[in-house]
Amino acid sequence: MDLLLIRHGQSHGNVAGLLNSTEQDGLTEHGLEQTAKLRALMESRGMAPDKVFSSPWLRALQTTEVLFHDKGDWTVDARLGETNAGRFATWRYDTFRETYLEFGKHLSDRYEGGESHLELAARSINWLEEEFLPHAETPGLLAAVCHAGPISVISQYLLNVPLSRFPNVLVPNASLTVFRWNAHTKNFYLHIAGLS
Repeated sequence: MDLLLIRHGQSHGNVAGLLNSTEQDGLTEHGLEQTAKLRALMESRGMAPDKVFSSPWLRALQTTEVLFHDKGDWTVDARLGETNAGRFATWRYDTFRETYLEFGKHLSDRYEGGESHLELAARSINWLEEEFLPHAETPGLLAAVCHAGPISVISQYLLNVPLSRFPNVLVPNASLTVFRWNAHTKNFYLHIAGLS
């Protein structure tokens, strides 16, 4: 089975340069336009997932609705949410980095009132191991609409890039990343990275 990772369209938090924003951060008008173009791109490439998962964060749900409104149903899974930055979620990224110079040297560094990137990684990998990897040798396409954080974790896992290098895979808003199963090597390979 192939895996299609979709990053949500541009959100208000992206425009404001926020750290991770909140679960209620929605798409901008431009984000909605990006997502509509992404749907057309998927259709032109014949990408019709057999199963769709979505992060419960608003910007991901809005993206899922635009892309798959005629699919019927999809599964909302909290494990695909972005890193919860707690009380810093609405801080500007550059302000946070200037204020907390040492934060992030360890994956276990936890945002006050939120979580660490290590916790993000654990739940993202748990989703991958429970929902996708057991079906690796089954034909089809599974899609996950989520965020930069989970996409980096899942990509690094499938590419055998150490988690200590997180975030090593960064993709733009409203983009497609596709992993395909190689039946000969019994491994996944990166087929498309950050196509928008």
